[in-house]
Amino acid sequence: MKVLRKYQLDIIFLFFALLVFIGLAFFGLEQFGQDPHKFEWLVVGPFMALYFAYCWEIRNKIELSARRNVTVKSLLYWIALGITIFISYAEPVGVKNYLSINILFLVFTLLLADSYWDFAKISLRSFRDKQER
Repeated sequence: MKVLRKYQLDIIFLFFALLVFIGLAFFGLEQFGQDPHKFEWLVVGPFMALYFAYCWEIRNKIELSARRNVTVKSLLYWIALGITIFISYAEPVGVKNYLSINILFLVFTLLLADSYWDFAKISLRSFRDKQER
């Protein structure tokens, strides 16, 4: 399997596996009579750090030529996804919601988007150069 495909699959499957482990940890805390909100970052923080470090290590093994070139259409899809996520919050994050899960989802989204494009090469000049061609 190509390193890029492995990277993309690892990003997706590890994210959902982490959600299961975090959910089990929160459930276990509730069963022991503790409030999971008090231990939110103690549970999610190490998982998020390991997830990011592992994905970043695999990312560094990928050649830049293996990534897709960014197009305006595909970039607009990612922007629309981000706007939709933020608009879906009609009110501030409630007490029962976990901010750490939302941040983990944001990390997941950025890693997945980065697996398609190299953000270091994206600039207004790169779009202008494509339009002139």
